[in-house]
Amino acid sequence: MSKGQERSQTIPSIAVHGLTGCAGELLVILENLEQLIPYVRVASFPFAQSSNEEDRPVDIAFVEGSVSQPHDLERLLKIRAQARWLVAVGNCAVWGCVQKGGCRNQSTVSFLHETYGEDSPIECLPATPLQDHVRVDVKLSGCPINATQLLAVTASLLRDHLPYITSKPVCLECKLRENACVLIEQNLPCLGPVTAGGCGALCPTYGAACYGCWGPCEQPQMEAMATILEEKGYDMQEVMSRLFAFGAPDELFERVKKNLTAKS
Repeated sequence: MSKGQERSQTIPSIAVHGLTGCAGELLVILENLEQLIPYVRVASFPFAQSSNEEDRPVDIAFVEGSVSQPHDLERLLKIRAQARWLVAVGNCAVWGCVQKGGCRNQSTVSFLHETYGEDSPIECLPATPLQDHVRVDVKLSGCPINATQLLAVTASLLRDHLPYITSKPVCLECKLRENACVLIEQNLPCLGPVTAGGCGALCPTYGAACYGCWGPCEQPQMEAMATILEEKGYDMQEVMSRLFAFGAPDELFERVKKNLTAKS
């Protein structure tokens, strides 16, 4: 056996898969792959290489995208069976993202028929996060993910440790950057108080409102957020649309929906 063959059997292997998503996370992983190569072997990465080992076990599988088609689910079940660690990367994989939030008021099938016609052979499912179907070991949200967090998560898993990922609100990152609050001082519809940090408060730093693309933070106070935005003159339907846009789970909005129903 050659030294190269011995190394390929001992070095940890990773696989990178994309389901239904924009491939933003795949680009982040690809851009940082050079930093991982000394420590891992890329067994499969169809987005970036033509030769892939699809039927062999791997140590870490990174999966981007939501389950939105039957073949997504088939592929995900196969990935889970072959991976020691499964990491959901990006908001689509963790929460369902806009393909889940955008289909709240209309069925997935009706969207399909309006777009491709009723005779379309395309099959679809209501968009769902990975955790609705398989065990997910690490949930790394973002739209797209943060490269530093990706490398830190990989380093932890290579040492057989589950990483700690904070989901404190974006407001904390704004304070650390000494940003002026765009919600209070500019009356912008900023969702920073209920959105998980990790982006470095990118939008508020440049004077724009956070629109919630990293998903909800720990114990988000959705009712208080909705009340504040309504008090600032925003229509409640618009407020709900903003809060739901990136796939936050329904149970976070029970009291908000009750209040909205009572006012209508």
